[in-house]
Order: sequence, then C-alpha cells, then structure tokens
Amino acid sequence: MNRLSGALAVVVLVLATGCSGPAGSPAQGSPHNAINIHLYQKPKRFSPLDPPTGPDQQVMTLIFDNLLTVDDSYAYAPRLAERWEVGEDRITFHLREGLKWSDGMPFTSKDVLFTYRLLADAKSGSAMAGKLAGAAFEAPDDNTFVIRPARPNVGFLSLIAGPFAFILPEHVLGMEPVDRIAGSVFFNHPTVGMGPYTFVTYKTDQYVELAANPHYRKPIAIPRIFLKPISSDVATAQLGTGEMDLVQISPTDLRAVESLKGITVSARPSPGFVRIAVDQSDERFADPRVRRAMLHAIDREALVAKLLAGRGRVQNSSFVTPWALPGTLERYAYDPAKARSLLAEAGWKAGEKVTLSWIPGQRDRDVTATVVQGALGAAGMTVELKQVQAAELLESYEKRTFDLALFGGGSYAVDPSSSVTILNCAAFYPAGGNISNFCDESLDALTARADARTDRDQRAKLYQEAAGKDNAQVPYLWLYNPDTLWATGPRLRGFKPGGDFTTGFWNADEWTLAG
Repeated sequence: MNRLSGALAVVVLVLATGCSGPAGSPAQGSPHNAINIHLYQKPKRFSPLDPPTGPDQQVMTLIFDNLLTVDDSYAYAPRLAERWEVGEDRITFHLREGLKWSDGMPFTSKDVLFTYRLLADAKSGSAMAGKLAGAAFEAPDDNTFVIRPARPNVGFLSLIAGPFAFILPEHVLGMEPVDRIAGSVFFNHPTVGMGPYTFVTYKTDQYVELAANPHYRKPIAIPRIFLKPISSDVATAQLGTGEMDLVQISPTDLRAVESLKGITVSARPSPGFVRIAVDQSDERFADPRVRRAMLHAIDREALVAKLLAGRGRVQNSSFVTPWALPGTLERYAYDPAKARSLLAEAGWKAGEKVTLSWIPGQRDRDVTATVVQGALGAAGMTVELKQVQAAELLESYEKRTFDLALFGGGSYAVDPSSSVTILNCAAFYPAGGNISNFCDESLDALTARADARTDRDQRAKLYQEAAGKDNAQVPYLWLYNPDTLWATGPRLRGFKPGGDFTTGFWNADEWTLAG
C-alpha cells in the first residue's frame, strides 16, 4: 500500500455521527423556517478590512454587500451598482436608487466613498490597501461612484468584486478614528449591513445566527439562517439526517452523498486552488531549486485521482484564467529521484526539519498534509505537522514564523489581474495576499504592462510570459484545483452553485424553502 492509499484508508464516512431526527427535519435548536449551512472552518470576526479568510467571507456575503460580485459562471454580476463603465482612466459605477441599510437609514455613494477610503488607507489596517494604493475616489452625486486607479488597469474590477470590498455604513463607523477602526467592536457584532440578512449572534464555535433583512431591496423568503462550523464528515452525516440543508462536501464522500434520498449534488470547477505557501524570507527556501524539488517529490496526479476521486486538476501556475496560460508550462511530474538531486544541488541539509501548518477540518486538506509529510520526508526533508486555528495561522503569516502553510481558495478565474495580488512585491501579507514573501520585479513589470493594455490578445501574450516566469520560480507549491462540490437537502430551493466556496451564497436572496 502506498502512502497516499494508506492515508486515504483512514478517512471513514460515518453517516450517523452526532445526528438524530428524521431526514428532512430542521436542525436541533433552530426553528422550522430556518436553514442550516455548513461552515468549513470557525469564523473569527466579520471585517472587510481584515485579511480575507474563507469562513469570515462566507458570513459577510450574507450580511454585507459590494458594488459587484462574480456569479456562478465567473462573470461579473451587479450588486449595489446596477451598471458600470470602464474607461481609460476611471471606472464609473451607477448605484441602485432608493436603497436602505438594514437599520432603515438611506444608502448613498457617500457610504461607498467612506468604505473605499478606508480600504485604501494602510492606517486603517486594511488588507486591501496594497490593491488600492494610489487610487482616487469620487462621489459626484448620491448615486454615482468613481474610481481612478493609480495606473491603467483593465483588470481592476477583479480586485474589488465579491467577496471583497464589502461596503460599510458611514453613519455607524464614520466617527471611529482611522487608526483604531480595525479594532472596532462593530466587526464582532455587525448589526448594520446591506446584505439579504442581518447579524443576530455568533455563539463561538457553535453557530452564527442571521435574520432576514427587512430593508433589503427585495423580499427574502427564508427568515433565519444558522451557519455551523463543524467538520466536513459531521456536516455530511447531518445532511443525511436532515439536520443540515447546505454542505460543501469532500470528493471522498461523493458516492455516499449521492446515494442519500432527496439530496441534490452540484459541482463547479474552482476559480482558486489548494497550495502550500513557502516562506521565502527564510534563506533555506530562497533557492527556487528547493521549491521545485518539493513539487517533484509530491505525486499530485495521485492526489487528484485518489483524494479528489478525479474531480479536479493538477495546478502548475498561480494563474487560473485559461487565456493567460501558455501550453509550455513545466509540469513538475512526480520524480522523487529528481527531488533528491535538486535538494542536493541547492545544498539542503539532509534531515533539516520544517513545519507544515494548516487549519484542520476539511478532509482533502487533512489527508493532503499527511501525504505531503511522507513525500517530502522521502526526499530528505523532515516535516512536522502543526494543526492551527485561523487566528494563529494569520499571525504566523504576518510575523513570518511559518515554514510551510497549506491552504486554498481564491477567485482567480475571471481575470489574471486577480492572481497578481498573491505574487506582487508590494503585496506582502498583511498589506496583500502574497503569503510566500515572493518577489520578482520583472514579473511585476510584465503584469503591469499587461494590465495597461485594452487589447485581449496583447494582454494574453504578456500574461503568458508572466505565467512562464511564475512557473519557473515556484512561488507556491501548487497542488490541485478541485471541483467545488455542493450538496443541498430537500428543503432548500434556488441554490446556484459557485466554484468559489467563499462566494457560494452569492444568490441567497433567491433561496426559498420547500413546502
């Protein structure tokens, strides 16, 4: 039995775990007219200023809103802005008229202006400050908002489309000092928003309770939502007993879930990918040969075939948009001998210890961590596994105290500009999404040239060159791009699956309850 098969053998689906009640019944402790949604990790708090984490963003997509989002076909969809125009030096948003905040106060472009000034100001603690650096913002009237990017960037919309840049209420937060607003208690209990639901409470580690927003722009059919941070195997089990209405399932559970009566399974390719950040501020990992060796050491094709049941693809670049990828990328095939040779060439000390951190609870990632430990061990690296919670992992990014960090997600399919934020020299965490502390100024120059072009063919040529540089340097250990699998119970109607789990609730205002 190989390492991957052995690791998978310990993954057992127990359909009766922690569950009671007949199929189709509401969850224990919640009213019959509520639905129950699986959160794949515990949320921390709910601030658009914070570095993005999946469970926080999932909740925020329901209680806040943004100018535009990305729909289930990876196209831009209007939200607070009903339309927009992209010009050479500006983007003009035309807001929906007559909207109100959940507390009944009028919503205007002044709220958008207030929010974007906060998001662009590093003093506010905003993780989007790097993305928006140098941009200017205007609100010429109550229903118009204008962004003037610091440089021509036709991909700019991809940087602000949901689940990012949620709009905040100026009438609630406008008096907070900018340098202290990141610590506002509002973000622990954000009772005012523009989303289809309002925040009620977060019972730590148990559930987030939301109620329908009475001032939303159209009627909301489901009065209550409970979002529950539980492991994927327990969530899948509760789906079978009717205690859970919406679950993002693991591919290893797909066959069992499809056999459940009344359960609908839907899938979309992910616009992001699962990868391992390698801290390149640590001189041990600065040589690209070390990172290439690690890729060759991991049988990524086997991960997709066995761990994902074939529901995914091996990733070989930080770019996902198809037209930005050349056909000549190095595939880094599984080759343990080459891995050992590259490590020797780079002067790696045999048995050198490194730590691999990740947040537990998602079955594919839990098993992947074990598989990677064995694979790198066979190549000459001693890997210690470290399970952490979100706050600890984010702190390690900021203080650069991690070696390797396994994580996933991202919404990179709509435009390659969205991948720049995890590569750019000016986007080191927490000012941006560059967790690996990777920097190549020539790559930055290429992507900047590409985004200054309006012609798609010219952009594609430059981005394909950038993808080649990215592929050669291995800023991340790209593992796989999984299909995102959703399972809905018989009570929930109108769910439209998205490939990005952080925007999986993008059409919650269209959901209804059966019978």
